Order: sequence, then structure tokens, then C-alpha cells
Amino acid sequence: KGKPVKDAADFFEAGGDAEQNRELVKKTPQWTPGAVSGNDFQDNETFNRLAKLSPAEYDRCRETEAERLKIRVSTLDAEVQKRRAPSGEALQESALDLPDVELWPEPVNGAEVLSEIADDITRYMVLPKGAANAIALWVAHTHCFESFLVSPRLFITSPVKGCGKTTLRDIVALFVSRPLVAENLTPAVLFRVIQLYKPTVLADECDGWMKDNNELNSLLNSGHRRGGKAWRCEGENHKLRSFLVFSPVVLCGIGSLPDTLYSRSIVIRLECAKPGELHQEFDDWHTEYEHELCRKLARFVADNRHRIESSKPKLPDGAYNRLAHMWRPLFAIAETAGGDWPQRAASAFASLTGREDLDSQNKKVILLGDIKEIFDTEGVDKLTSTDLTKALANREDRDWAEWGNGQKPITPNQLARLLRPFNIAPRTIRLPDGTTAKGYCLEMFKDTFERFLPHPPLSNRHTVTMPVNTGGFAISETSQAPNVLRIENAKNANKNAGCDGVTVQKRGKEKEEALLL
Repeated sequence: KGKPVKDAADFFEAGGDAEQNRELVKKTPQWTPGAVSGNDFQDNETFNRLAKLSPAEYDRCRETEAERLKIRVSTLDAEVQKRRAPSGEALQESALDLPDVELWPEPVNGAEVLSEIADDITRYMVLPKGAANAIALWVAHTHCFESFLVSPRLFITSPVKGCGKTTLRDIVALFVSRPLVAENLTPAVLFRVIQLYKPTVLADECDGWMKDNNELNSLLNSGHRRGGKAWRCEGENHKLRSFLVFSPVVLCGIGSLPDTLYSRSIVIRLECAKPGELHQEFDDWHTEYEHELCRKLARFVADNRHRIESSKPKLPDGAYNRLAHMWRPLFAIAETAGGDWPQRAASAFASLTGREDLDSQNKKVILLGDIKEIFDTEGVDKLTSTDLTKALANREDRDWAEWGNGQKPITPNQLARLLRPFNIAPRTIRLPDGTTAKGYCLEMFKDTFERFLPHPPLSNRHTVTMPVNTGGFAISETSQAPNVLRIENAKNANKNAGCDGVTVQKRGKEKEEALLL
């Protein structure tokens, strides 16, 4: 191109390739002592130019350049590294720019700014009930996530494409601290970038690049809790080094997540918007208002950091174990903000958590919940093993009907094996016709239900009590599985009978029916 070529950097910029570079090096006159020795300026110029190459380009010429300079490759690497990151930090740190949010210059009313953020989100998205409030609280927690024991993952999911997952991710990115938007991640990138920046990672299409990636799933799991680390051997001497991986994460994808990661997530389920449902189309070229809200949110969190850290919010009864840890940051921020936000947080919790949150814990816990519901629905205190397994297999929302190698319904023996860790085993019970069979009494499950199932369960169920031979009914609310309408007879089966073989009362027309809406 007519430009003078001084070294490899100029050579590659001029369009040369690695093979041509090796040929030129062979033709270069033999170096003699004193020709370059002491000429620090010339060496530095070479190091600086090599530092401008991409990692791939540098890797192709590093050996030939080291040979030309008569230095070891490791020495060349060290000199180039210094010039790429003058402070001695890793390569990716010089390539990324994740500045802190510039705080709003004046004190901010927390309740007002959270409300404005929730309202802003609903202008562009059709969301489940309570989702906008939960997201507003979640983005606030990213500005002080190190104040909490855990940082819940925000999982944005939909059954099909085109439901707005990426749009919602882009909107969320406008309000969080140090947003790092990515369409894919490798474990090596993830733990290094978190160690250096403590960003809010916003990862799209995770159903594709996370599938069967156990190492990445493990990092995201451990990074959910403060103090979570990744351990690696670094450098030629394989020096053991730990990387802190505690940081907020947004995951977007179709379907679900691995159970361990799902149980660490607050889930936002999107559906396709109907014609006319969207109030306004999101325009990522004009986000001045959102940036202003982000600055106000950061100011509110900064001014109230101590109050948020010391907050001990009252959680709903359904918030237990890991579920309580996940939602505590959101409730702490809501309590600090004041206004109606504690009520908004409680409403969001009730709307967004449900049977799925229990399902994510363990198949055996799912089984306990289903058995409890079957006993409640049947209105009895005893069930034979055969009847119980048939009732389980009849559930269309479970996989008990295809439990045996994915083809056959669950059997009494398989049921017994699943219940064995809870010290529950089938015993002989007496049937209404006077015969006996192997089965289970409700009393056998009482302690296990109390220990392993939430109190009360996570979502509301409306119970309709219908007296026998009358058209009247009464409605009451209990906390059970969502979207279930139960019709119960006023008369109940003999629930006081023990497990000693007493005959179960016949139900006949008094049998209870559960109607799924």
C-alpha cells in the first residue's frame, strides 16, 4: 500500500498474513550483538505496536517476533501485556467500560422512583400481575446487592419466541448497576468479568448456550450467594487462584432452567401481547427518561444503604427456606422505600410464586404436595397404594403417568421407594367392604407435610362448601395450588379414624370433586 513497514504490527495492518511474516523473518539479516542491544526505544516501539494487535493476530506472530528480538516468548508476552493493561490487570478489563451510575444530585423519594420505574416498564410490556413491581425492586437491589446474603437470579421466560424477552432485558438493563449485556457467555469469561467489575449480567437466549453446560450452570448457582467462588489454576506454574462470582444475573430463554438454577430465580413468564395491549413501543434510541430514573434510583439506594442493610422485613408465610432468601432483598428495599411498597412486594410475591417454586425443589417434595392434595380432594384419611398411584397418574400436570422409563405409570413399589427417605412405608389398612390392602393413612404424612411443605402453601385456592341435598354453598379462601376451585360436601368422611384398620366411611354422593379452572 506504499506505507513503510517497520515491524509485525505494520505488516499485519498492511494486510500481511502469518505465513508471509515467517518468510520475511527468514530473510531478515542475522542479528549480531550490539545491533539492538541498548536500543530501548526500538524495543518499546515494537512492544507497543504488538500490543495493538488482537489476541489472535498476536498469537500468530509472537514466536517469530520473539526470535527476531532474541528474547524469550514469555518475556515478549510480559512486555506486550504491560502495554495492553498498564496497571497489570487482565486483558478484558482494558476492553470493557462499565462505569458506575452518576447519582442524581438531590435526595430522592424511594417510593416515588420505584413507582415511576414500574409504570415505565408497563408502558412497553404486557406483564403478569405484580411482575413490574418485582422487577422495579430487583433492579434496585443491583445497586446494593453486596448488602445481602443472596442475589436472586431474574429469569425471563416464555413458551415461544416473539413474547418480548429481549425487549424486557433491554429495558431492565437501563435501570441496573453496571449492565453487561451478552448473548452468550463462557465460564472463563464469566468468572473473570465478575471478579473485575461486579456487573449485572444480562444474558439472552440462555436456553441455547447453557444447555448441558454444567460448568456454567455451577458458576451461576454459586454466584447466587455472597462469597461464592470459582477456583482455577492460572499461569505456567498452575498457581491456585479463586475468583469471586457473586453478582446479579438476568437470564432470558424459552422454557425452563435446570432445577438448581430455577430454584434460585424469580421467574417472569411472558406471553405474546394481544393486538392493542401494548401502550407504547420501546425505542432504545430515546432512553433519556429511563437514564434519569436510574440515576434517581441509585441516589435513593446510596442514601439509604445502611437502612436497607439493617432492615428485617416481615416476609409472607409462604416465603420459606431458599424462597425467603431470594425475596428478602426485595422486601427490604420495599420496606425502606415505604408508601405502599411493602404491600406491592407482598402482592408480587403472591402472584409470581406458585406450585412451580415448590416443584423446583425436589421430585420427592413434589410427590408430597401431590399426595396431600389427593387426600384433601378425596376427603379421606386412608388410600390404598393402588388408588394413590392411580390418582397420581391421573394428574395431567405431572409426569407420574410416564414414570416407569417414561412409558408406564408410577407403580406402588416405585411410590414406596420414593417415600422411604421420609420414613413412610405402606401398611395394611382396612377397606369399607371389610377387606384389607396395603396403603397409606393421612396420619402417616402429617409430620412430613409440616416439615417439607410450605406453610401456608404458596397461592390461593377458593374452597366452595356445598351442603348435601341443598343448592346452597359457602365460599372461603385457603392457600393451596393456584387456579383451583374446590366443591366440598358439608359432610366429611370419618376424618377422626386412625390408622389401626378402622373401616373408612363410604362417601357415595358425598364424594368431593375438584374442578380445575
